[in-house]
Amino acid sequence: MVKQNLFERGNKVNQNQSFRLLWISQSIANLGDSFYILAIVTFIYNRTGSAAFAGLFPILRVCAQAISGLVAPLLMDRLRLGTLLWMAEMGQTICFGSMCILYFFLPSQWLIPAVLFLVFAISMLHGWAIPVRNALVPRLVPSPLLVKANSLLATSDQIVLLVGWSLGGILVAEWGVIRVLEITATMMFFSTLALLFVKDPSANVSAQPESQKRWDRMKEGWITIWGNPILRTLSYMEIISGLGESIWAGSIILVFVKEVLHKGEDWWGFINASNFAGTILGGLFIWKLSKKIENRMLFTMLISSFSIGVLTIAFTYSSNPWFALGVALIMRPPYQARSIAQRTLLQFHTPEVLLPKVFAAFGTILFVTFGFSVLLMGWMADQWGIRFVYMSTAGLYVLSAFLTLMMMKKASRSIQTQKEERYMNKIE
Repeated sequence: MVKQNLFERGNKVNQNQSFRLLWISQSIANLGDSFYILAIVTFIYNRTGSAAFAGLFPILRVCAQAISGLVAPLLMDRLRLGTLLWMAEMGQTICFGSMCILYFFLPSQWLIPAVLFLVFAISMLHGWAIPVRNALVPRLVPSPLLVKANSLLATSDQIVLLVGWSLGGILVAEWGVIRVLEITATMMFFSTLALLFVKDPSANVSAQPESQKRWDRMKEGWITIWGNPILRTLSYMEIISGLGESIWAGSIILVFVKEVLHKGEDWWGFINASNFAGTILGGLFIWKLSKKIENRMLFTMLISSFSIGVLTIAFTYSSNPWFALGVALIMRPPYQARSIAQRTLLQFHTPEVLLPKVFAAFGTILFVTFGFSVLLMGWMADQWGIRFVYMSTAGLYVLSAFLTLMMMKKASRSIQTQKEERYMNKIE
């Protein structure tokens, strides 16, 4: 008995250490990723002088990540999650290093195509890393601490992005693109090194036979989502989230700042900074209240979705720039609460062996929806004005609140049915 307790205690310490290393590794990788984005966009624009050509970068990135989510299940069946995440990070490290080498040895006419090819490869690898990380978290963290762990990861992601976008532009201007890419490659190397010590406590073995066809393995996560009412409803909310998040894309918010607030690009930066600050504050707030949120996740999603809808309407009709700045700040905590509760629910209601595939499917939904939404919202802004875009988004989040309410009723009926079954079993 004593030996068993010592073993369980040692296993818990290893899991805590593994989660801490995973968190450190992903924070370093995200910081390097933000540097790389700024460096590559600057590099392409300086080489071509074309904003449209530089715009290929985000499109290529989203397409690669969407494709990655479709093919990732084939690898998840064969490799442990920790190994797959390490391979994805190591592959990105090699790609960043290759960019630096090619810059000095490749003829200039081949440099842009080579860089775009490596961008596609890095995005594919990054697309594997995201669902794997999210699926690893519930393996390394006890269920009572899952909300807190998700909140910590989400908040640190935003802090890293804020630092990266602020510092990255200065570094590119002062040191140049290649030096920043060298820094990124070094950071990715250390991120990969940290992952060597992350121990996955579960064997990542597919529940399906080896003879199963590739297509069947690829669609397994999608079938799981469609067959589970809670996951299916969460996927609808993921689509709404993807559509709604596009209102904060650079091109959309810039139009709002100019046409509604009648301000210049500096206020575009202020709104973005306010968003980042609100996201960080929201993550810290949720981390503090994680115990309460854990027991009321559906209620948290309901209140958050409704709050986002109301605050989006207030933002839409704000003519005072300072008021808009304040609304942008207080709007982000509900976004964070909704996102973290949604991710935690997904982790709770998915079998462990299928969780990586389900996260990969959700990632594909989000990437495709967001990419489509940026184009759709831009077209709607041209046709009916930027305020129509924001009002439409407010309506989407009110719809999301109704979906959450329906899910709460289903969950309540399920709990009531379970109580009645237990009562009947006692009588018998």
